[in-house]
Amino acid sequence: MRDGCHGEGGAEELRCMCGSLLARLVPEGVELKCRRCHRTQVVPLERTPPGGGGGAQVSGAVR
Repeated sequence: MRDGCHGEGGAEELRCMCGSLLARLVPEGVELKCRRCHRTQVVPLERTPPGGGGGAQVSGAVR
């Protein structure tokens, strides 16, 4: 993990060293939380079929 972040919330979460939740894995995809306004946004993921190779893929580009 990068400096300043640690996975102390478990494999399903990414938290900052201060304890603030940055992202977590939910059934719909990856849920991101804004530290300023506290709104959440879910980035959907496409699951590859079993034996299909690589990991999960982002289903849409976000810019």
